[in-house]
Amino acid sequence: MTSITVGIAAFVAIFGGVLFGIAAARLLPEPHLNTETRNAVTISMAVVGTLSALVIGLLISTASTSFSARTNAISNLAVDIVRLDRSLARYGPDADGIRHALHAYAKAKVDELAAGVGGDEMGMRTLAMLETISDQILDLRPADDRMRHIQEQSLEFLNNIATARWLLIENDKSAVPGPFLVLLIFWLSILFASFGLFAPRNATALAALLLCSLAVAGGIFMILELAAPTEGVIRPSLESIRAAIDQLGGH
Repeated sequence: MTSITVGIAAFVAIFGGVLFGIAAARLLPEPHLNTETRNAVTISMAVVGTLSALVIGLLISTASTSFSARTNAISNLAVDIVRLDRSLARYGPDADGIRHALHAYAKAKVDELAAGVGGDEMGMRTLAMLETISDQILDLRPADDRMRHIQEQSLEFLNNIATARWLLIENDKSAVPGPFLVLLIFWLSILFASFGLFAPRNATALAALLLCSLAVAGGIFMILELAAPTEGVIRPSLESIRAAIDQLGGH
């Protein structure tokens, strides 16, 4: 399920709780809605509200960490592509063909990340390109210690690029556990049902509860967007790799 679908489902469940509470208030006898009952329900729902707030805070932290990890991996990938290109430039004309291949790899990687390819498919084409570049660097025949050092340095940069690729795959799936999310929506639904149970019967109160339900559902949507950075409308910026492509020389 996409984050938009889950967000809509959360809104329906939460505001549905409000409507259920309003309907229950009309059916229950007056003793069930007196001050003592209101106090008991309020105290009980305070526990649920506290649990919900703690879980939301935990999910925000988890989602933010996942999003930041992917953003950092993309930035590191861009930096190492530029460093590898400059290292190959220092090697000399023998490495010009490798620099052309590196430029093609960088462009293919941007297209792949922009398309939001799933983790099961990510990088199969670009992985083959990266392995070809690795073989080409290994096939170089350094004439002296300086060129041999540059070759070793280039292989190190290439290894960093491969590491960034695997980090992107690791952070491709949603970091929010499904059962955890279902439980949170259930808690919020019964919490808002208690609001509807004792809310005044007027349009202003209903509008306030509607907007509050929409705001909470929007928060869940944002959490899911950050937790699954290759899906949805919020994705890490690829400008660092595009800027790196502009700096590559072997093209």
